[in-house]
Amino acid sequence: MGIILVGSVLTIPQSSANDSSHLIAIGIFASFSAGIVYAFYCVIAQKCLEKFHPIPFTWISFASTLLLSGVSLLFWPTPSDQLDWTPLWIGSIFSGLVSFIGHTLNNLGIRMVGATTASMLGSSSPALTALVAWIAISETLNVTQSVGIGVVTLGIALLSGEGFVKSLKIKS
Repeated sequence: MGIILVGSVLTIPQSSANDSSHLIAIGIFASFSAGIVYAFYCVIAQKCLEKFHPIPFTWISFASTLLLSGVSLLFWPTPSDQLDWTPLWIGSIFSGLVSFIGHTLNNLGIRMVGATTASMLGSSSPALTALVAWIAISETLNVTQSVGIGVVTLGIALLSGEGFVKSLKIKS
């Protein structure tokens, strides 16, 4: 897990010198909070997925998120004077479908390999995002980011190898 975490940190783009320390502190706090909430989600999902199929569980999760998002708009309304709503709706629907597929696959993974392994693999997200950006939009990666992607890949390979070794010990 530590190898994957170090690799994920290496893939984060370097911030500019103009960023204030206040914003960096908020970002660090938000990332730690998100990690903790995601860990709780994985544990709760593992328990729920013992009784529920991943697709209805994902629907319930999405409905809860939609409800909480709608309630948050009551507290932080956005000005909608000159918004072009058609592209927003198309992008939102596409994003929702892709997210639903990703969450369903994640929930299937939690059901198959458990919350711990699924959350470790989920922590490789920054490295995969950097790799997809490099492939899809020709984003330039510096040496540190490239090393980070390699470290995450190595960590996942070691994690897979560990599971393979455990399965060999069980069979013998």
